[in-house]
Amino acid sequence: MADEKIPKVNTPNLVDLFTKENIRLETVGIRKDRVYTSKKGLSLYTGEFGKAQKMHLLNRALIGFSYKSYQEIKDFSLKQSIDLLLNPEKPFSLPINDYYLDVLDNADVVKADVPKGAVWVTAPEYVKDNGTLNGSRTQSLKAWLSKQFVNQKTSIHWRMFLFYHNLLVASLQNGGPVKNAFQYVDTLFKSSLGNFKDLIYHITLDPSMLVYLNGNQNNKFSPDENYARELQELFTVGKGPNSKFTEKDVAEMARLLTGWNFDWDKTMKTEGRTEVTNGYWNHDIGDKQFSEFYGNRKISGANNPDRADGELREAIDMIFTTDEVAKYMCRRIYSFFVNPMIEPSTEDLIITPLAKVFRDNKFEILPVLRTLLSSEHFFDSIHYNSIIKSPADFVIGLAKEFDMPLLDNKFVPVVMGEDAIYYDYKRYNGIHNQMNNLGMNMGDPPNVAGWPAYYQTPAFDLFWINSETIVKRAQHTDSMFNWGNWVYYNNVTKTGMLVRVDLAEYVRKFNTPENLDALVDQLIDRLINIPINSATRANIKDRVLQGNTNPNYWTGAWYTFVGNPTADNRQVIQNRLAQAMGLIFQLGETHLH
Repeated sequence: MADEKIPKVNTPNLVDLFTKENIRLETVGIRKDRVYTSKKGLSLYTGEFGKAQKMHLLNRALIGFSYKSYQEIKDFSLKQSIDLLLNPEKPFSLPINDYYLDVLDNADVVKADVPKGAVWVTAPEYVKDNGTLNGSRTQSLKAWLSKQFVNQKTSIHWRMFLFYHNLLVASLQNGGPVKNAFQYVDTLFKSSLGNFKDLIYHITLDPSMLVYLNGNQNNKFSPDENYARELQELFTVGKGPNSKFTEKDVAEMARLLTGWNFDWDKTMKTEGRTEVTNGYWNHDIGDKQFSEFYGNRKISGANNPDRADGELREAIDMIFTTDEVAKYMCRRIYSFFVNPMIEPSTEDLIITPLAKVFRDNKFEILPVLRTLLSSEHFFDSIHYNSIIKSPADFVIGLAKEFDMPLLDNKFVPVVMGEDAIYYDYKRYNGIHNQMNNLGMNMGDPPNVAGWPAYYQTPAFDLFWINSETIVKRAQHTDSMFNWGNWVYYNNVTKTGMLVRVDLAEYVRKFNTPENLDALVDQLIDRLINIPINSATRANIKDRVLQGNTNPNYWTGAWYTFVGNPTADNRQVIQNRLAQAMGLIFQLGETHLH
């Protein structure tokens, strides 16, 4: 057994597997293979709150499920679980200069940069006349964001951040100075469990949003309607049949929003956060007249530097007096957390009463989340495992479940140094890159509407799966369990750092890992959590045995490893388990939550 080599893994056609399991992958047509109609409403769920219910709740409330989170609420009641999930995360540590080894070949950048390990989010970015630190810091911020997701507590906080990032889209890459990118992340995080109306005010004046939707170019001489349109169409009242704002409303809103900007040169060259102000000489001081949809509201202008802020607050008050804001938001929340498909009965049973909860609580988001996630409707079994995991749920879930231990450290000290800060950056940057590889560039959705999987009817989450991305998912897990994923590689020196899951250590924590039947049951329990047929279970077991007819083969191999944990004996365990893992992550069930 000690002479075994890493076997070749043959990736099957997972599209065929998904189709055979009656999960339609076409991104057109009607999703006729699944049932969505539930007659249950928002009454408090009082049924069984066992493992299946707890895992369903965690799957929807966190970015990426791991068994550790289940263990945390294993003995909790529903109320205790919801209380924990709605508890905010503690303030985070700020992004630091962890990218320093990537810029060593640019002396100007190194000279102008903050020291290794120092916080950069308010630091100058300008580097003489030949560029900025924007690219390096943007990548650092994206890696930092991945780190927050992987290390999230059992709290819905970062999930709500993702919800708002997809709803109130701006770009980390294309929002101007990278200070702006961090401020956008900071704005969403601080408001994720707070008041939605307040968030709309803050996001309107967010510097990344000003750049992304041309607000910084909006002036009285040439009003730009980009943000004015999206504020209504995508951010607040939506495009439903009863959302009847007019083109005149868009034009008037654009006039109302003129003059907001920031000093780009100052932001780039000096210490401090980006400061957004209104240049009232560029602000349209005339009255703005809105349509019947907004109660024929007139918002008066004035030749006063402070009036622009007053107009903005009045405009937001006006928008939020409509019934459509609460209904639109509750539809988006429902689609994100429960099911992308909203049937007519769901509109009556869930959306309308939930919108009343939202309005009655003056647009605080927590009462809405508590009501929905505690409801009979949420725990209707038709919703369990009904959504395809996003790349974030898939990749972050893997990183959390397996802790991504480092097996092979191929850094050469004289070339790179065994640098923990830089390794940490590369590790989480690799996680971001993998999400991007699967179709989710975190920080930069494809357009202002967000990722199609969250809004594009009738396909919705089917957008995550196609013949390319499903193979990439399999390749990612094959690499994790077999030869490893490079998180850094130097083509010149042929050195780098490789991450591979230590499967022997992973299953060592199981109950009776030497018992193959018990081991397979626990793998299914933790990684699939959907009943599978006996033939599939037998195939997983056979992957471990690799055709060996002796049922005690695995037990002997395990005890040999435990008694003498040499590299060769460990590799035997790794090879056998990697084969089983390969099959598990080729099952359609594994890609649902």
